[in-house]
Amino acid sequence: MLKVGTCGWTRVYQAFPKSEGESLLQSYARHFPVVEINSSYYKYHKVSTYKKWKEETPDGFEFTVKCHKFISQRPKLEPTGEMLRSFQRVVEGAKACNAKAILIQTPKSLRATDEVLNKAKEFFKSIDPRGIPVVWETRGESWEKNESRRKLALMLEKCGITHVTDLLKIDPAFVEDIAYFRLHGLPGYNLKYTYANSELRRLYEKAREYDGKVKTVYIFFNNYAMYRDAERFMHLMRSGELPPSPFGPKSVFYALRPFRGWPITKEMLLERCGGWFVWVKPNKSVKLREILKHISSREYADLDDLENEVKKIWGRIGFQ
Repeated sequence: MLKVGTCGWTRVYQAFPKSEGESLLQSYARHFPVVEINSSYYKYHKVSTYKKWKEETPDGFEFTVKCHKFISQRPKLEPTGEMLRSFQRVVEGAKACNAKAILIQTPKSLRATDEVLNKAKEFFKSIDPRGIPVVWETRGESWEKNESRRKLALMLEKCGITHVTDLLKIDPAFVEDIAYFRLHGLPGYNLKYTYANSELRRLYEKAREYDGKVKTVYIFFNNYAMYRDAERFMHLMRSGELPPSPFGPKSVFYALRPFRGWPITKEMLLERCGGWFVWVKPNKSVKLREILKHISSREYADLDDLENEVKKIWGRIGFQ
């Protein structure tokens, strides 16, 4: 079972129009079945906040929770009393929203040494997640070496902890009951990147290798264009096909899809939406005004009308 979402929901208005009276989370939940709570990395939310989020979403909608940075950003995952108490605060929130996983993401500075692995093993053996799976995202090249991956896999298997990776870059060293993947752009950690159709298809094929081997495969997009990329990926899952490539003239369609001020003149469109970002290529974004300034000065009836105009001028505006 593949479940797709994004790391957070606060910018969902950039991809989809929000209905009157609904919260951003409710708007998000109309499009995706799961979300990773990212703000928990920076703040200890009240238990009542987690309960409120759960109540806002429909039956079957799922949460995962990112662990507070006090735990993940320590020099080593050493189970001090303060760290264990901090972890329990995260667990309380995770239980309140019936979270399906608790993510610990450690920085590149936490290198793959025997000392770190031993401290991590001690930490994972000391915590009580109260039945919620704990997953660990390691970062940095030191964890990608063959010997490091072998040692990591042995430790994770003993502790029952799933290894979190960006599946388009490297496979996990070990997975337990769930597989958990986070997509951070290409080629490295590049949040300004948005995925080509061929890359989403490759991701789908790789993710399907885990489907059936674990209870659930979670895929979370964590780039600036994450809502659009996650939606495109879900379209592939449902239909076996991808929507048209979102680059070139189609990039304007994706950027302006949430806009509801039609009909509108070129001048008003520049004033209201000129500062919005649009991805003209996977690794290139520009302000919408850089495209709109080339269109004819007239009133545009709807998004289709504008897209047809953009197609006419695309060849001469320098984004080939």
